[in-house]
Amino acid sequence: MSVFRHHRFRWVDNVVRVDLPTDEQDLLRTVLPQLREMLMAADDPALHRLSPPSRPDDDEAEATYRGMVDDDLLIQRLEAIEVVEEGIDGVDLDEDGVAAWMQSLNALRLVLAARLDIDILGHDPIADLDDEDPLMPLASLYEWLGFLLGSLVDEAMDGFDD
Repeated sequence: MSVFRHHRFRWVDNVVRVDLPTDEQDLLRTVLPQLREMLMAADDPALHRLSPPSRPDDDEAEATYRGMVDDDLLIQRLEAIEVVEEGIDGVDLDEDGVAAWMQSLNALRLVLAARLDIDILGHDPIADLDDEDPLMPLASLYEWLGFLLGSLVDEAMDGFDD
């Protein structure tokens, strides 16, 4: 059976059921604490994609905005990571749980995209990597997280739209 035939998320009885293979559970158990550490330190340039400037043309307005939202955003991200960590072994997600999983998976992808120098408007450097490139593990993780996030979005849209 192909690894991609395994349904990681299923719509069952008005919830999205999480059913990740053990190796994928282990991978999330490795990367989520790393994301938490980065968020707490708040000094990694790769985090910039999680909170792009709202007012890049006005430093004062940007500083005011950051002062109002940054603490709340940090708390929300940390709580979302906790929801994912608590459900890695398998859980039924309501809409809030799905949102927490989406937020955490997307945050991981955004950080990796920054590390891999991927931008949404131009060149995708992953296509240029070969198997020996030291960035290949990050690129593989980025691609897997995209698959996982897409699977979750598809399942949630199919169910919660009803």
